[in-house]
Amino acid sequence: MNSSIRPIKRALYQTAKLLGLFGVARVLTRRHLRILCYHGFAISDENQFRPGLFMDAGKFESRMQFLKRSGCCVLPLDQAHRLLRQKKLPKYPVVITVDDGFYSTFKLAQPVFLKYSFPATVYVTSYYCAKETPVFRLVVQYVFWKCAKEIDLSGLGLPAPITTAPIANREHRDRVMWQLIRFGESEIDEPARCELAAAIASRSGIDYLQITQSRMMNLMTHREITEMAEAGLDVQLHTHRHCLPNEKQAAQREVEQNRDYLEPLVGRKLNHLCYPSGIYSQDHWPWLQEVQIESATTCEVGLNYSDTPALGLKRFLDGDNIEKIDFEAELSGFSELLRRARGLIPWGQFQRSS
Repeated sequence: MNSSIRPIKRALYQTAKLLGLFGVARVLTRRHLRILCYHGFAISDENQFRPGLFMDAGKFESRMQFLKRSGCCVLPLDQAHRLLRQKKLPKYPVVITVDDGFYSTFKLAQPVFLKYSFPATVYVTSYYCAKETPVFRLVVQYVFWKCAKEIDLSGLGLPAPITTAPIANREHRDRVMWQLIRFGESEIDEPARCELAAAIASRSGIDYLQITQSRMMNLMTHREITEMAEAGLDVQLHTHRHCLPNEKQAAQREVEQNRDYLEPLVGRKLNHLCYPSGIYSQDHWPWLQEVQIESATTCEVGLNYSDTPALGLKRFLDGDNIEKIDFEAELSGFSELLRRARGLIPWGQFQRSS
């Protein structure tokens, strides 16, 4: 959202709430499915680094408190998907999903889910779970964000154009950062990536040991995934390398590798998928159906209806960058009514509400 528009929109939300329009919207959309999306939770300062990806644990718990107080019916994903198709959803249905499988989900979010007796689905991407190393891309991005000086990259065996990232030039600095990430992800193996990340952190004055020991950029281990499943949380698919190629065999291989890693840990068949970074095409749908995927969630905002495609479920991405009033507007359904008023969704579809 444009930063100049955001205050105006929030003022509109505040006014609508005072006028009771949130309550009206809640009643009008009471049988439509809300799916909430979270990612990681802040062990250190990750929520300042990437507020759309990492959330303060206290802020997250306040969201769960709001769900409990507001009388929402928090359902397991599989049950909600089935009731959605049958047009038998209870009033105010909500599904909670968490993407990626960060260690912080196990450490910080799982206790909150158990405290409030909320079911939740955790979509786990498996490559970094198996490696048990920090996510290279995130470490590099974090170091470049945190470092307040020029970063000397000479002598690290990098391609010739990558030498120094000047602090004064943000555009060039970002370009160098992405050159580094692409080099690391495509040209070297995981041990070499860890060595490179450690070297870049050291030259930047960032404590790499603190990053690795806190596991702030790590995903869960196989043991933690098993413990989470045993605690009652729903572990589901998110591809092996956090990508869904636009080629049938490669896309199906990503799903099957992910499934082959996770299913022995949770002891059951996994048939629900979250698109990595929300990137997908309808061309993927028949390929996913061939490998028995029953539902797939996107990063497209909106409520879900009985005729919403099972492989195109919409979600609201909550995070540290989302204010409480924005969350309440989405949960109440008021934001959905605004989207309809703008003509983004045919009004006739709304009249199919029960």
